[in-house]
Amino acid sequence: MRHTAFFVILLISVLLGSVKAQQHLTQSALDDLPAISKGHPHHGWAGAFIGQHNDVVVMAGGSAFPDAKPWEDGQKQYSEEILLGWEENGQFTWHLDKNQLPVRVAGGAAVSLPEGIICTGGANEKGVLADASLIKVTNRTTEILPFTNLPFPLKDHGMAVIGREAFIIGGVTPQGYNTQVLVFNLDAPEKGWRSQAGLPHGITNAVVESQMDGNEQCLYVIGGRYKQEGEFITTFSSEVWKYIPSQQKWEQKHPITIAGQPTLKLAAAAGVKMGASHIVVVGGDNGSVFNRVEKAIGEMASNNDSVRQQAKSERNQLWLNHSGFNKNILVYNTITDSWFSAGELESSAPAVTSAVIWKNKVVVPSGEIRPGIRTDQVIALDFESNGGFGWLNYLVLVLYFIAMLLLGFYFMKREGDDQDFFKAGGRIPWWAAGISIFATTLSAITFIAIPAKAYATDWRMLIFNFTIIMVVPVIIRYYLPFFRRLNIGTAYEYLEMRFNRTVRWVASVLFILFMITRIAIVLFLPSLALHTVTGFSVYWSIIIMGVVTIVYCTSGGIEAVVWGDVIQGFILMAGALFAMVFMIAGVDGGLGGFIQLSLDQDKLFLFDTSLDWSKPVMWVVLLGGFANSLIAYTSDQSVVQRYMTTKDERATARSIWLNGIISVPVSIIFFLLGTGLYAFYTSNPEAISIIIPKLDAVFPHFIVSEMPAGLAGLLIAAVFAAAMSTLSSNINSVAAVITSDFYKVLKVNVTAKGTLLVARWSGIIVGVLGIGMALVLATWDIASLWDQFNTFLGLLTGGLAAFFMMGIFFKRISGMAALIGVVVGLVALLYLRSASDMSFLLYGAAGITVSVLVGWLLSYIWPAKTVDSQLVYEGIKKNREKN
Repeated sequence: MRHTAFFVILLISVLLGSVKAQQHLTQSALDDLPAISKGHPHHGWAGAFIGQHNDVVVMAGGSAFPDAKPWEDGQKQYSEEILLGWEENGQFTWHLDKNQLPVRVAGGAAVSLPEGIICTGGANEKGVLADASLIKVTNRTTEILPFTNLPFPLKDHGMAVIGREAFIIGGVTPQGYNTQVLVFNLDAPEKGWRSQAGLPHGITNAVVESQMDGNEQCLYVIGGRYKQEGEFITTFSSEVWKYIPSQQKWEQKHPITIAGQPTLKLAAAAGVKMGASHIVVVGGDNGSVFNRVEKAIGEMASNNDSVRQQAKSERNQLWLNHSGFNKNILVYNTITDSWFSAGELESSAPAVTSAVIWKNKVVVPSGEIRPGIRTDQVIALDFESNGGFGWLNYLVLVLYFIAMLLLGFYFMKREGDDQDFFKAGGRIPWWAAGISIFATTLSAITFIAIPAKAYATDWRMLIFNFTIIMVVPVIIRYYLPFFRRLNIGTAYEYLEMRFNRTVRWVASVLFILFMITRIAIVLFLPSLALHTVTGFSVYWSIIIMGVVTIVYCTSGGIEAVVWGDVIQGFILMAGALFAMVFMIAGVDGGLGGFIQLSLDQDKLFLFDTSLDWSKPVMWVVLLGGFANSLIAYTSDQSVVQRYMTTKDERATARSIWLNGIISVPVSIIFFLLGTGLYAFYTSNPEAISIIIPKLDAVFPHFIVSEMPAGLAGLLIAAVFAAAMSTLSSNINSVAAVITSDFYKVLKVNVTAKGTLLVARWSGIIVGVLGIGMALVLATWDIASLWDQFNTFLGLLTGGLAAFFMMGIFFKRISGMAALIGVVVGLVALLYLRSASDMSFLLYGAAGITVSVLVGWLLSYIWPAKTVDSQLVYEGIKKNREKN
């Protein structure tokens, strides 16, 4: 009966169809440019410096033909004027600034920074310039500051910024093409511009933008034009080049192509990056008429008057009858290396101008719309993901939240004391405990961030998840007996018996700090996902999910947490499998196409054997994964607490093995999801929203935009399930640490009722702190939250694992030696993080190694008084009998 109901719901969902959060483009025109050039009426500028500072659009300089057009033998004039555009009473308006550029100029490059707009190079009637300046906008007026000049005159180049470095690519000098990449460190201006390896050939009028390629911010050079050596006719390019700063290396990418059409040659287009992985390209010239004009100009040099006149007439006719520039609004995905057209411009297409992001819109001011003809129009493109989550999806989510609350209230009546609240009286079956450990360590970080990581990169991180199998025998053989046979309240109680109370409290505080951080991250991830794909407030999402989790886990204790984990684990896996089926169905060629594409693009690449500790190469991932698994399964109270919920040590061992075995195929599934996302969006480049702000939102975006209504709600519920399974475990475990390691130690007389009350309130307080930190985290710009989480893991918990390793394997290490060792390990990690490029994956291994080594060396100064662990067992036993 239950199976029948499920299939009926699934059929209804499919019939209702998916609630498509499709991309929608709105085109509009902002306020036209005023005609102000020294009293000469004109219709805009080409080649101006364009940028944005403090919500003000800046357009400075430029060139025009205000008196006569080129075919009338008119002369190009240059401007030094500065126009400022801002929103006033809901209306965008332009204003002439009282200040001017130091020189008249056009054809330079500009880039927007928090400090202002850097303007470099260009040309005027006197020739090519090396000048550079910084335009700051304060209170809607400019301040023109000197900037370090270029090492040589340069025009028609491109400029972009990565971090605190400005990069200049291409352009022409008085001597020819610039083949160098010029780099300027904004934090070390005294070093000036330095040179790095340039493109294989010179290029001018190309789009140059920085964007994430999945691993790091890279530079992209799109289109442009150049002349082959000895050739008179200009070559217009469809090439796309990527510059990888960390390797100082160039890679050629897929050329500019619209599906079903030949490659598109394009120069003098306007480009700007959007979202986490897209570059929007507007306007530009394909060169077909330009080359014919060049040919006619070449014939005008003939000695034959008739030929010269005919060539001049042909040139003028080509200029006069020019049909305009490229009207396609092109979008490039830097992850999938694919192109699509977002539509066509409703107005005349511009060239020789730039684009800027203002109020989340792509703004393209002025430019040239035909040879010699400028426009005063300012184009604004607004990309949105319209559509919504849908009532059926919201219904599924609401039902899920209600079920979780009822689960907590159901188990609330079974709690007699804190032993029930934290250990469930040993009533949990081994298989449920195993699934609960799996669900706790899986979390929303797995469900969202791992597919996003595999979508953006490859499978090198898979080995990281496989290391749990290597750790399981070590845990069962050496660690589990300490936790089970001592019958301790928390893992850190052992540290007091082995070392001293100070060590216990330091470990407890480190754990609490890490858990609050983790709670914040796993609250933020699904909230960001829901906000990105539905528009639902990320802040309200954090609050609602956090409050529901706090209520059910502080009501029902560990029993509600474990059985909630079991339910959530099944929802999680069902959702992942459903999503995988839909992904493969949408790939060109189906399953075969998916496999072929994955192999062709090296998306399944697993083993990188190079010796580089800054990247996820095999030995880094293996060592880092082993250390992080050891940390999680030996010193994380939220996991260790599960060891206490089964009836005996053997059952716990079976639950640990079950978790390890499950983790292998599940890890493969989640990496397959990432590869599936890559294959799907490579086959359907227009399907992904270009305004997704972070790559971590790519999987939830697929769920809402591609899955049937109802089923999408179930999958988003799976995202929440992943988060809430971890949240509930974290809250309950921190409550256990506060209650057992602080309250029961500091208070002389404790009662079962008082202890249970403290347990509940400490869980509530910790949950509220996690919610508060998540709300702060929502304002940060984090490229990958999985990377950030593992950074926190290594920095805050490496010392915890080191305490247990020293206590169990190094009998001569005393409490003083252990404590100093962990402090030194943390200081060493902070130093390595700031002074080296060591991968964050090694933080845990480095922290453990330094801490244990220092602790062992110091044990020769402060040796342990009690070195036999059996004495520790007997001491704890006698202490419990006495109390």
